[in-house]
Amino acid sequence: MNERLVSRYLFPLHERLKGKPTFRLLAELEASQWLPPRRLEEYRLRRLRRFLEFVHEHVPYCRALFDEHGLRPRSVHSFEDLGHLPFLTRDILQTRFDDLRARATLPGVHRRSSGGSTGTPVTVLVDMERMGMGEAGRLRAHRWYGVEPGTREIVLWGTPARTGALERVRQLRDRFLNTRVLSAFDMGDQGLRRHAATIQRVRPTQMFGYASAFHLVASHFQRERLDPPVGLKAVFTTAEPLFDFQRKTIEAALGCPVGVEYGCRDGGLVALECPSGGLHILAESMHVEILDPDVDGRGEIVLTNLDSRAFPILRYRTGDIGALDPTPCPCGRSLPKLRGVEGRRTDFLVTPSGRVLHALSAIYVLRDSPSVREFRVVQDAPDHLLVEIVPSGAFGEAEQAALRAQFVPAFGSDLRVSFEAREEILRTAAGKFRYVESRIAPAVLERLMQTGDPQGAITNDL
Repeated sequence: MNERLVSRYLFPLHERLKGKPTFRLLAELEASQWLPPRRLEEYRLRRLRRFLEFVHEHVPYCRALFDEHGLRPRSVHSFEDLGHLPFLTRDILQTRFDDLRARATLPGVHRRSSGGSTGTPVTVLVDMERMGMGEAGRLRAHRWYGVEPGTREIVLWGTPARTGALERVRQLRDRFLNTRVLSAFDMGDQGLRRHAATIQRVRPTQMFGYASAFHLVASHFQRERLDPPVGLKAVFTTAEPLFDFQRKTIEAALGCPVGVEYGCRDGGLVALECPSGGLHILAESMHVEILDPDVDGRGEIVLTNLDSRAFPILRYRTGDIGALDPTPCPCGRSLPKLRGVEGRRTDFLVTPSGRVLHALSAIYVLRDSPSVREFRVVQDAPDHLLVEIVPSGAFGEAEQAALRAQFVPAFGSDLRVSFEAREEILRTAAGKFRYVESRIAPAVLERLMQTGDPQGAITNDL
């Protein structure tokens, strides 16, 4: 489909028919990203007060909460005033769902559920204003890379095979919007060959999807010595952490920069990376706090979504670990930044002695092994790791012993490592891939954040 036709007419029409104010909000965001910090903060405070006034009037949970803690929306003078309120948790979302619904008529309210990769799936309500702001924030960030709405796009996503009239309608819509969806469930040898052939044929301007899936595609390009796609300006990764080794492979094999997107289905779109490397918070819509930061500023990310009127996301504990970055960005935008998002609490590992290690402590051992094509690490006890392996060659006792020895420097000699060979490692129900899952780390991290115990500080020393 002609890109100018899609950009100027079809895509705006699509958003308008859905009731999403995407392009009105995009125009606002294009201007607000360049506001001086003081004026940006004034703009955000006006939006905060409007949000608080609305939820106080229309949401029973918030009305009772504000009255109990003496918070008057019109008297809020800074985001620090939110500190008078307790945190919102997944348990509260589940047990107080009805009280969190807005008693007001809002456009296009519908349910949105998380995939449960944290162990606790939750459902929230979203309206078209929140949806439009998220889409506008994403479109603005894509423009940072010279990608306009309506350009040819490939989406690599957790899309199971579907049939029927509804699926034909989706495919027709995607065709008219210049979008081609490839399945992140189909990542075996044949699937990768099909994906690579589609990418070369479609010649997309941008690609969007899971970091792990694009890493596999890029590795296939390298193994098969395929030329980078012609005209590809950027790959945008979301839903999973992007590790440095993945970024290097994707950029080298596909011949373009990678931009990270961070968000969560229940909380909303939080931050997007610019070409200068700044992970900019969508500050017009999102306020970020760091709960109980350690000496390096890392702690749990807490969100307040100023567009979550249908179902307020107000001081919501995400379970993700990250830090703010106070340094100015070379790109010149005044939007605040995250220094990075290091993963969920379940993405960290714990040694038998009680030290907390980043997931990379195991990932680096396994990804450099010529015997390992794909892997997943599950920690089910403080002294035990189960490593699922898709072998790339021989994987007998000698190869396993060599890998066990490489875990010792970081984890100590008391760690037990078991290996299980697999023909394939399954994705989550949403199509995501998790290299590491610890069933031990969440409780340990909670204790460390509450006590500030320096003996258990998170380390990236590998």
